Amino acid sequence: MTADPARPYNGTRTADTVRKDFYDTIDDTVKQTGLTFPDWNRADPKSIRRVTCAVGSELGHHFSITLWGGASPDPKAAVEKIKDYWKSKGWTIETIFDETNAPNPGMQIAATSPTGILVVFNTIKNNSGTVDDNKWSRISVESDCTLDPSLNGVPTPKTSPPGTGS
Repeated sequence: MTADPARPYNGTRTADTVRKDFYDTIDDTVKQTGLTFPDWNRADPKSIRRVTCAVGSELGHHFSITLWGGASPDPKAAVEKIKDYWKSKGWTIETIFDETNAPNPGMQIAATSPTGILVVFNTIKNNSGTVDDNKWSRISVESDCTLDPSLNGVPTPKTSPPGTGS
């Protein structure tokens, strides 16, 4: 296996460690945006997907989720805030797209955590009736790949994820 700087653990982290890091990253990102994401409930994570991934010739899994949330009154300020937060945590900022001069102003930022989690945050200003009220902002998160064979699916309300106290 060769080291990929964007995915530094090359599948070696345990399933529980990857899952907890994934959930914590979602919680932190939602909190830092200051926006409402009604689909996210750590204790009842309905929309998490477990996806096959590869590290070299070995197959493993990673978690993936896309959340839709409320509008931002100032997309540029929202992206600056999350960018500053991620940088303070040692994240690598991958891309920033500024569309604040577009008819429906918005911005996007993508970053990778030190553990290899990729997060993309998009937000637009609520000034058009063309978008569903709950779909003004989006957070997409993809965990690093784990080769841990103990990964047996995504947590359900009956099997609460680590860190929920259940």
